[in-house]
Amino acid sequence: MKRLWVVMILCLMMLPSMSTTTPRTNKIHESITTTEVQSQTALKRVYGENLAAQIYTDINSNDYKALVKKFTENNSRWIMDYSMANQGTNLAARKYIIEQMENLSNGRIQIELIGRHYNIVGKLPGYLPGNHSVFVVSAHYDSQRLSPGANCDGSGIAALISLVRMMSKYEWPLDIYFIAFNGLFTYGGMTGSPEVANAFQQRDIKILALYNIDTILVPGTNVPRNEQVQMGYMAGGLQNYQKGQYWAELTRMMGNNYGTNVIVPVPSNSFALWDTSDQYSFFERTYTNVLCAFESGKANDQAYQSGDDKWDNLDYRYSLGREVTAVIGATMAFTMSRAYGESTTIRNQFSLGSGIEKRFYFAVTTPTIVNVSIRWFGGPSRFAILDPNDNPIVTRAYSNTSAWQATQVFSQALTTKGLYSITVLDTGYTGVGYDLNFTYDTDIDGNGILDKNEYWLPHSYFVTDHDGDGLMDAYEIFYGTNMYNADSDGDGMPDKYEIDMGFNPLNASDALADADNDGLTNLKEYELGTNPLNPDTDGDGMPDAWEVANGLNPLVNDANLDPDGDGLTNLQEYLLGTNPQEAQPKPLSPVWMLSPIVVIAPIVMVLYLRREKMY
Repeated sequence: MKRLWVVMILCLMMLPSMSTTTPRTNKIHESITTTEVQSQTALKRVYGENLAAQIYTDINSNDYKALVKKFTENNSRWIMDYSMANQGTNLAARKYIIEQMENLSNGRIQIELIGRHYNIVGKLPGYLPGNHSVFVVSAHYDSQRLSPGANCDGSGIAALISLVRMMSKYEWPLDIYFIAFNGLFTYGGMTGSPEVANAFQQRDIKILALYNIDTILVPGTNVPRNEQVQMGYMAGGLQNYQKGQYWAELTRMMGNNYGTNVIVPVPSNSFALWDTSDQYSFFERTYTNVLCAFESGKANDQAYQSGDDKWDNLDYRYSLGREVTAVIGATMAFTMSRAYGESTTIRNQFSLGSGIEKRFYFAVTTPTIVNVSIRWFGGPSRFAILDPNDNPIVTRAYSNTSAWQATQVFSQALTTKGLYSITVLDTGYTGVGYDLNFTYDTDIDGNGILDKNEYWLPHSYFVTDHDGDGLMDAYEIFYGTNMYNADSDGDGMPDKYEIDMGFNPLNASDALADADNDGLTNLKEYELGTNPLNPDTDGDGMPDAWEVANGLNPLVNDANLDPDGDGLTNLQEYLLGTNPQEAQPKPLSPVWMLSPIVVIAPIVMVLYLRREKMY
């Protein structure tokens, strides 16, 4: 009987499989490899993006203090007149500053020495073509006789060098000049900065704002925290608001919204250092947007311009120097975040404890409507808009709100120029998280045209497209692409297509990448008209690459078609791993599958029984 069972098993092994075709695994997915897009080595070109917060946080007090220490370690940098400017510690200081500018900017800073006093003028070029207004940051590198000059003006030079490093990480639309003046303490008094001011005037360089950083490390003993550093500006009333006051109040706005709020704007008629620091040379030559940062504690600064002005002076608050540096950088970044056709938008996400209030400043330069929307999570809150004198204009209180949808809290018309504020108060008994957004219009140059309706480019750039790629010339400049070549990186994909898809129009390697991991390169998707960000463009359940490889149309839902007429739809063929263009043999019926047993098994049985009978 054992032999009989062996024979039966052999007969069963002769049965055909349920299908005459062995399903193929979906090799197309097994073979897919994602091509890594090469890292972007080019600098980020800033347009329409507010990087104020990033710039503000890109410095700490210890690094700032270390720069002051290094710069002042050779003691006094005093020169009697220009004849001493090319020797000794004054020369060593100049070489150090130039070296730092070159190294920290990776060679991007264009440096020249202006005048007989060897004033250092470093230019970080903006990317916009043409002659536009510029930002200027300045300090002086000489010191009083016998004074190491850590606070006066090592603090300013440390800020200058830090800002070179911080701002050089990006490509900005406007030029930024970094000036280290010499000769503030010569016998002639302030003999270096006039040389630079004259050069700027002769070259017709228009200054958007000049921030001169002088002695800043000692706060007043009896001044409020938000008045520890003064920012002097040209007094002129609201009719001249954009010619000085706005730029000072902008530093307070940045300091409060992102920092520790230590800067107070002070008009020139109340600012003690107005006509004795280097910015005054520019003011004398009709430049009005010039400002000067100075400590509030000069009266109790016992080391001021003396031999005790050393980096390790216990009275020095390096956090103030760090704050001034960060705020000036944030101010420039905020200004250059302008986008054509868009109002100024400020967003802040924060949380408050019970009974805690937070304030956000914004400077109004022209009649506007401020729209404030807030989404918050938790209990009751109260909101208000305050005028420049801190008087409430409008107040709203809410017991609760949706945590998922923003509430339009204010849409308030404002007509008077000045520094307004929005306050948020948690009036409940638990902590609350907030997402605050507000928008308003500006006119920072006071020409009567809203900033959203103009840019630092002629209007013609926004309406012409020299290469016909659908990308206006202005935006070619913003993205850094070639306005005379529709495919700047030569990778086969037009610039506008790459931008629309989130690719890099300046990096050809992304043509061979596969953004949606469907087995088709980005370039192939462009050529086919498929979506490089969707592995199944037509949504028919079959990946684009599989459809292309099997002669189907990835742009048409052909899942239910059967081009080879084998009774299997394209989708079924995909799921089975078979070829939709080659008919598959139909599977045998169960009756025919059992026929070998019906025919062969009895014969085997008869032969077996005869053999047993013989024995």
